[in-house]
Amino acid sequence: MPASIFGDRFLGRREPAWHRLGEVFDEPLTMSQAIKRAKIDFDIKKYPSYAYVESEVGEVDLIPTGGFAVIREPTDDDPEHRILANVGKEWTAIPVQSLATMLDPLTEQYPVETVGAIGYGETIFMTLDAGESKIAGEDHKLFYLITDRRTGTGSLQFVFTPVRVVCQNTLMSGLSSAKVNVRLNHTKDIEKDAEWYMSIFHKMLDVKETVIPIFDSLATVNITDEEIAQVLYKAYPEASRPRRLVLANGISQSDVSKDVWTRLQGDKVSLMEEWEQRQDRVKRLRMGARERFDVFNEEYPNLANTPWAVWQAVVETEDYRKGHSDSTAIFGQRADIKARAFAQAYSYVK
Repeated sequence: MPASIFGDRFLGRREPAWHRLGEVFDEPLTMSQAIKRAKIDFDIKKYPSYAYVESEVGEVDLIPTGGFAVIREPTDDDPEHRILANVGKEWTAIPVQSLATMLDPLTEQYPVETVGAIGYGETIFMTLDAGESKIAGEDHKLFYLITDRRTGTGSLQFVFTPVRVVCQNTLMSGLSSAKVNVRLNHTKDIEKDAEWYMSIFHKMLDVKETVIPIFDSLATVNITDEEIAQVLYKAYPEASRPRRLVLANGISQSDVSKDVWTRLQGDKVSLMEEWEQRQDRVKRLRMGARERFDVFNEEYPNLANTPWAVWQAVVETEDYRKGHSDSTAIFGQRADIKARAFAQAYSYVK
């Protein structure tokens, strides 16, 4: 995560984060106070996009593209405008201050835990402390996570996530049944939608009382080697072929000239090597998760060979492996892998 934090824009309660960035606090804060302390209250706006066209005689035309750019204002440590995304006409931002104001009443019962920004500010996140509980006999800290991804395809999202205390891994479940797992798209009504949702959000925060038993159920049955392999396969499916390799395979020698065919054959060699590397990487991840599964079985024999054990193996693999600086325990590819593994593991106990 250190490569992804925007500058030092991370605020954490009581203990420094493992990436040692940002600021630690111990006093009660409203979310409005927290976003200012974390310096994520910078403004973003949507502007029309233009194509810059220069003629042979040096004359310049700015031609409207019909699209728009989401631009972050300059900051002290990044003093230039940053394009965060290219979007359509209907895309609408929600000011972070508006979001914080909506969350302020909840911080009296659920204290602010972390606040931060990722990349150049295209993603902001806020977590509220929801207490502690035991899941599968182990201590977990519970959090409500609010993220806003201003990436064009991202959304404003509310989720519930436990963190396993023994190794600090983040159990992003992707529970479709959880009431607090909502995505709001950046339409012109996003602020009204968010305000409406916040008005009933506090009534939904008992979701942990229904979600924790679902987590617990993963530890109640044993699964077969075939089912274990299926969870790992769902988490790490076969690598896709490079697009150019797919296109090249659709061309026959009679379709092109000799020179083009020779070039295609050379390109196919390098593309096949790329595909083989992708396949090897997926296999290594599966093998690594399988090794973590075996270790977990040895450390926790009472939970051995359960859906919980194999899901833990995937979660630990994703939380601690290197790579994908734009993907963290709670965002991007890693979170998607955990969600796929959870869905498959949970299918064996439903």
